[in-house]
Amino acid sequence: MKNPAKLLQLKKQYEAFRERHPKFLRYLAYITDHYMEEGAVMDVTVTDAQGKSLHGNAKLTAEDVAFLREVRRLIGGD
Repeated sequence: MKNPAKLLQLKKQYEAFRERHPKFLRYLAYITDHYMEEGAVMDVTVTDAQGKSLHGNAKLTAEDVAFLREVRRLIGGD
């Protein structure tokens, strides 16, 4: 196991993120429940403060879906 103190710090940071962005995490939870399946494509675009964008995507495997659902379960589901 890694450093337990780091895990506690990460949990606190996650809880603060959840407080700042509750709709975003509910959106991710909805996606997990309704759209995440093998063969689905996860498509992400991030735009920085200057307006530059970076885009990427990944076609999900069954293992990817299982991993992402487990992460969601571990962090509390929302």
